[in-house]
Amino acid sequence: MTTYRPDTSAGAAEAVWAAFDVTTLARTLAETPGLVPTLRRIAAQSRELVPCDWAAVVVADHVTTRRARVTDSIDDTLMATVADIAGRAGTSPRLAALSSADPVCCNDLRYECRFPEYAQEVVAGTPIRAVLSVPLRGHQRALGVMTLYSATPGAFEADAVERAVLIAQHAAIAIEAARADDRAEHLELALQHSRTIGTAMGILVERHRIRPDDAFERLRVVSQHRNRKLYEVAQDLVDTGVLPEAR
Repeated sequence: MTTYRPDTSAGAAEAVWAAFDVTTLARTLAETPGLVPTLRRIAAQSRELVPCDWAAVVVADHVTTRRARVTDSIDDTLMATVADIAGRAGTSPRLAALSSADPVCCNDLRYECRFPEYAQEVVAGTPIRAVLSVPLRGHQRALGVMTLYSATPGAFEADAVERAVLIAQHAAIAIEAARADDRAEHLELALQHSRTIGTAMGILVERHRIRPDDAFERLRVVSQHRNRKLYEVAQDLVDTGVLPEAR
């Protein structure tokens, strides 16, 4: 099977960058709905525009050796291997970039002295030979890190770093917007569930002449015994007029 790799030559990079202007980049990220799809789009655009062989975006506001819960990448299996190596080493370019708020470039891991254990294991266990980590910041606070990887030593020269920093600036704006959209969607869903539960409680109060606390307790008991979410039990009561018996 042939694995696709982008053309990482300087001429190809300049051609791609010229064709894909900053305004288009910003619009492309802004039009991507949801946080995880936005991270995936950032990784894909970074791979093409810097360019590089692999890219990963992590959302995290503080340094930790644990694998981040909100992340996306070009190659999840390879990135999981790199994350495990970083966890064992206790440090990595990604952690250093998040901590310092400055880009961290390791242009040849074979001769990297700042992260010796990390570099040695990455070279031994993966095809990665160069790493560039760029912090993502919004409103004077850390949002996460965008990390780019190359199989070619020396892939991240000054112009590549400049492009990565510019992409990271737009990526941070897109991430903040996506997180706000997700929070708004979750809040709206929570409000809808709350209204449904309130309506169901009202039905029980009217039907059985009981207190609201007792009505809520009936819903809770059915939810627990039938292993269903509380709002699902409430929705069934609103739709059918029937509250199932607790098992």
